[in-house]
Parts: sequence; C-alpha cells; structure tokens
Amino acid sequence: MKSILIPTDYSPYADTAIETGITLAKKTGAELFLLNIFNAPPDWNRIAVDQQQAHPEIEGRMVESEIKMDKLTSNKRFKGVKVTGIVRPGVIIEEIMRFAKLYKADLIVMGAHGKGESGRYFIGSHAQKVIRTSVCPVLSVKKDFKPRAVKKIMFAADFTENLIKTFNMLTGFIKAMGAKVELVYINTPSQFKETLPMEKAMAKLLHAYPELKMKASIHNAAEVEKGILEYAEHHKIDVIAKTTHDRGHKPGYHFGVTEALLYKSGVPVLSVVV
Repeated sequence: MKSILIPTDYSPYADTAIETGITLAKKTGAELFLLNIFNAPPDWNRIAVDQQQAHPEIEGRMVESEIKMDKLTSNKRFKGVKVTGIVRPGVIIEEIMRFAKLYKADLIVMGAHGKGESGRYFIGSHAQKVIRTSVCPVLSVKKDFKPRAVKKIMFAADFTENLIKTFNMLTGFIKAMGAKVELVYINTPSQFKETLPMEKAMAKLLHAYPELKMKASIHNAAEVEKGILEYAEHHKIDVIAKTTHDRGHKPGYHFGVTEALLYKSGVPVLSVVV
C-alpha cells in the first residue's frame, strides 16, 4: 500500500480510523491523507470570492476545521509517518470519492457507527454510502478497535466468481497485519453448493497466494449474513473481509449483506467492490 485515505470528522470513531491508518503506514510506508469535508454548496470552489464572503458561516467552519487539522497532523503519534491534512467544503461523499481517485488510494479507512453504539441512524450514513461505491477497499472500524491485535481475517465470498483481481486488492492490508486468512463460503438452502465443487473453486485462490497463511472452510447456515456472523464469533475473527457489488443506485434502506455486517458485527468490516 502506498496511499491511505482517512475521512475524519474529529470524532472518537474517526480517531480509531486514524490510529489504524498510522499502524498500517508504519508497516507499509504508505502516506496518510486525512480528509475533513464539511457541507457546502456543490459549486463552492468555483464561485467568486465576493460571493463566498456572503456566506461567513462557511468561511468560519473552514477556518475552524483547518485549525483542528493542523493540531491533529502535528501530533507526535505521526512521527515517522508521512501525513497530509486536507480541509474542503463540498458534498461529503462526492469529495471522498474524488480524493480517493486523485491520490490513487489503495485503502479507505473510516469510522463506523454500529448497533447500540450511537443514536445516529446507520441508514444513509457516510460509511454505508462509501462502501457502496468506492473503487478501492474500505475498512470500516468501530470505536474500540485495536489494529495491532489483528491475527485472523475472514474472507467471505461466492467463490464461483473469479476473485483473483478482487482479492489482490486486499493483500496489502493482509500482509501488513501479518494475519492468517480464512476463506469461507456460507452454504445456504437458497444458494446450496456441493462440497467438492466449492472446495475446488476455493483452492484456486489458495494456490494463487502461496505466500499467505490461508485455509478454506464451508459453513452451513440459513442465511449468508447469519452464517458470517456465526463463523466470525465462533472462530474469533478480528476482521471480516467481504466482497460486495456496486449498490450506489439502491435506496439506503435496501441493505446488502456487507452493510448488514457493518451494522451488526462487533469487528471491523473490510469491503471491496467486485
């Protein structure tokens, strides 16, 4: 990994994302980009200065955020890490996606509210929107996550798809953590697969990455979401990695499996769009 983007609103959730980014940067040499976006008209950066001055409340928020960002990036915990702080007005999700492309981010790390963690609604949250549309993997962390404690990563997917390119996007994180990987197919009544064909399909991924410590398992459950959560809890998984598909056009209340995991799981979710 060379570039890690971390959206921040200066909350405890965002601070956990920053700590995670620092841990990864020290292991990989990646540069961190801390991004604070506050809501403003979409064309704010294109309107004339005199028109901007007609909105002193936006100017005030920008100055306040720049002060916070300077204080944040000058903290001694960034010693030995290359970090750039960015403050921009605009539409939050659009700006996150724009900067992810601009800096060719290999990973987005962001804080995520989950079940019982916050009075804020998960539906329509920035975390939900980012994992639906991001072109790079997104690691969504909860407030009490300890990145140095990651030993086991679960990769849940439909292994009948060609996942070599998709999985390759996650290997930087896996290697940085030095974690073991458990490839898991959740076998459900509605998507039942026989054991031998699935083992053969999963073996393709195992053989493609001989340098990683990996094993494959098939877990039976009534539903995919339930099966992933059961497996993660029983096997003491530290991070759940999950393939997803572009859901940017779907209403927020139409939960995908990855979003449900992010909401219900007590461990971070690492998502990558197939």
